[in-house]
Amino acid sequence: MSQAQQMIRHSAIYAVGNVSRQLVGFIMLPIYTHYLTPADYGVIGLLVFLVSLFEILLGGHMFQAIPKFYHQENTLEKKNKVISTAFLVTSCFSGLACFIMAYFSDPISKITFGDEKYGIYVVLFSFLILTHALELYSLTYLRILKKPWTFFNFSMAKLGLQLSLNVITIVVMDLGLMGLAVSSLISSVIIAAILTLYTIRSTGFRIDQIIAKKIIKFSWPLWLSGLIGLYIGSSNKYFIRIFSSLDEVGLYELAAKFGFIVMVLVWSPFSQYWQTERFAIANTDDPYPSYSLAFRTIAALLFISGIGIVVFSGLAIGIMSAPEFHPATAAIPFLVVAGIFQSLTIFNNFSFMYTSRTLEITKNNIFTAAIISFLYLIIIPNFGFIGAALSLSLGSIAQYIYALVRANKIYPLNIGQNPLILGTTTIIIISIVNLAITENSLSAEFLLLKTMLCMLAFFAVLLIFFNKKEIREGYSVIFSRISSFPSKLNH
Repeated sequence: MSQAQQMIRHSAIYAVGNVSRQLVGFIMLPIYTHYLTPADYGVIGLLVFLVSLFEILLGGHMFQAIPKFYHQENTLEKKNKVISTAFLVTSCFSGLACFIMAYFSDPISKITFGDEKYGIYVVLFSFLILTHALELYSLTYLRILKKPWTFFNFSMAKLGLQLSLNVITIVVMDLGLMGLAVSSLISSVIIAAILTLYTIRSTGFRIDQIIAKKIIKFSWPLWLSGLIGLYIGSSNKYFIRIFSSLDEVGLYELAAKFGFIVMVLVWSPFSQYWQTERFAIANTDDPYPSYSLAFRTIAALLFISGIGIVVFSGLAIGIMSAPEFHPATAAIPFLVVAGIFQSLTIFNNFSFMYTSRTLEITKNNIFTAAIISFLYLIIIPNFGFIGAALSLSLGSIAQYIYALVRANKIYPLNIGQNPLILGTTTIIIISIVNLAITENSLSAEFLLLKTMLCMLAFFAVLLIFFNKKEIREGYSVIFSRISSFPSKLNH
């Protein structure tokens, strides 16, 4: 299988697996908006922010180092030691973070929500710090082994379990916000326990101090970078709560579910393939064509999916949610652009990862945090959650430019930027046109017009990011796959 075909096939499987694990929020959206208020939705958004903060601050996550050091080892025994060492060390850190967040739940609730009554939710969500870490490392190990179907099966199992528990706790038992917290915790504990047993059974339960030191040395700048990155991406919820209300936090949280679909549906599965393959590609004689193909492919997919979200998310929110949630639509185009540029920034960060200059990522995030803090303080007080989305979008573009300039000086990937500029222009134009054709009815003419707008943008993006030869080759591969499918079914 060629690199491009393997990339698309594995990324597609990871996409389905990732989407299935994230799908609960969308499937349950009509129920959430019926049983929960926008303020409740805002509480969930801030709780997720707290978990992410403690995960990064005290969790000692080293998952980005695993592929690098795994591929550097020559024997299976040493490769397994890389996995088990990182697994055990981060489990200790995550357990400590879990304990601290639970122990100080009341003051954390007071600072975050302005009220101690949410302390019990802080305790319940604190356990997710440990279970998320166990899940993440085990799923990273599956990706290294190139077992996308095993990854998929675990993801589908969690989807079914979480949906079932949500229906029981929220609908049947009518526990509301508490039901959502309990169901999330139970499903995560069960899946994390099974994945942990699967990983330890394969790698053994051994720790190597030398490997641990190398991983920690490589990862500490990424730890600091991740902390700043969390501030960039999620602190706006706290700013919204301070300058506005929990209701607006809830609206932003709903908009983010749609706006960051591009990262969940497209970037995340691609990244799970790319994180483990990019180091192998870098060791080839001429890696630059592969870098270019991978960048243009993922950028095109990000823009195509992003345009689809911009055009149809308003309809989806109108159908799936209660009227008080409908204003969330206005923030989605800004969040889509932010998601695209954040994803492509991570792609360019490979220059720093490959050369072990991970501190450059931290410097970039500090630069971006400074810009975005200024934007939050100026724009959010006047425009609320929409201002938060706009600030994040502008800050993400600045972050990408910084990463590109620095990466070209350290380890240039030799990727042209003109298609990216044209793609950004396209999504801006589509967003403006979409505002002009928005209406409340679901007439056939209205849906057809939206569909035609998406199709026009789809072909424009293809022509922007690929030459005619690449497009023809892509179509021939797709048609050959489709034509051979019936014969495969017969066998």
